[in-house]
Amino acid sequence: MQLGLSEQVAWAFEVLFGEGPLAKEEAIRRIVDALVLLGLADEGAARRGSPVRELIAQVLEAGVEQGRFDHPKRGQIRAIRPDPRDYSSDDWIMCLTSALDESPTEREAALRFAAYWAASNTGLAFSRLQRGGAILGGLDAALELALQRGRFVDDGTGCVRKA
Repeated sequence: MQLGLSEQVAWAFEVLFGEGPLAKEEAIRRIVDALVLLGLADEGAARRGSPVRELIAQVLEAGVEQGRFDHPKRGQIRAIRPDPRDYSSDDWIMCLTSALDESPTEREAALRFAAYWAASNTGLAFSRLQRGGAILGGLDAALELALQRGRFVDDGTGCVRKA
């Protein structure tokens, strides 16, 4: 990696964001796999004790210090974005897509399921969900966008589902 530490942390964050809590070794493996896929590391980087794996472990710990990752449980690491104002429409759509399936779900419940999924998997912080607040407002706008893009279907009875 020819990037500075902050850029390395940002790249690792992008690889792991939305993957939820992972065992640290699994997180390292996924980043190594991404590096190999991009041609930035060879297959030897996957070996335990390799310099690349050691560097990734250091990058992840730096990410914890920078507030980009946390340890939800001992031995786990998770890419986090606690502030709802930092979520893009695509981030909210990822939350909706991950939280819902093809079963019709009442729209308000769908938004709440996605918020709770985000709390568990992306570290979204909230004490209470408020109608029209940053979280439900962001999710509602993202759901509208996802409906327009055909990723979700409104069944006409107030329920939505994945397309």
